[in-house]
Amino acid sequence: MDVREARQARGWSQEELAERTGLSVRTIQRIETGGRPGLSSARLLAEALGLDVAEITASDPGAEQPEPRWDDTPAVVAVREGLRRFADFEGRASRPDYWWFFLAFALVTGAAASLSEAVGAALAVLLALPLAAVGARRLHDTGRSGWWQLFALAPFGFVVPLTLLVLPTDEEAARRRAVPDPEPSTEGTAEDSLSSEGSTA
Repeated sequence: MDVREARQARGWSQEELAERTGLSVRTIQRIETGGRPGLSSARLLAEALGLDVAEITASDPGAEQPEPRWDDTPAVVAVREGLRRFADFEGRASRPDYWWFFLAFALVTGAAASLSEAVGAALAVLLALPLAAVGARRLHDTGRSGWWQLFALAPFGFVVPLTLLVLPTDEEAARRRAVPDPEPSTEGTAEDSLSSEGSTA
């Protein structure tokens, strides 16, 4: 099953698939029209669509697979996407993506603090925004609001978001969050008003 078939089988638009993967709509269109995705893009698509990476990267099962590159490893992709979407509190992030970014945050700030407390504190402040953004997307992936992270500001409150951040993806809840509530229809009200006016007259 190719990307277009898998997307249509789930009833997703190209825009929704782009949001779920963090890829651009243009990239989705290019891949669906025969373009060969990179390994990092294939991994994101496979995760969103529930397919094997081989099904995304190969036109047939016997096709030669591309050599993996160091910058296509899950850890590097997660950190790169976390920094690229540093202020993006919309969309979703998988559990590995969040924890790879969190590990990088802890290692970088810890190493900097061992050299200089001031530098470590400055880096922690600088990276707090992308960490909060990827945390919000991770909570969206579990079907919850990103505001749950605010519990971390309370004494021992970090236990609440920590527990939620390790939960697996909840497709149904995340899909419900992605679909806006329908606006209430005013047609019935208007018809009732006209009927009332007619009977009064």
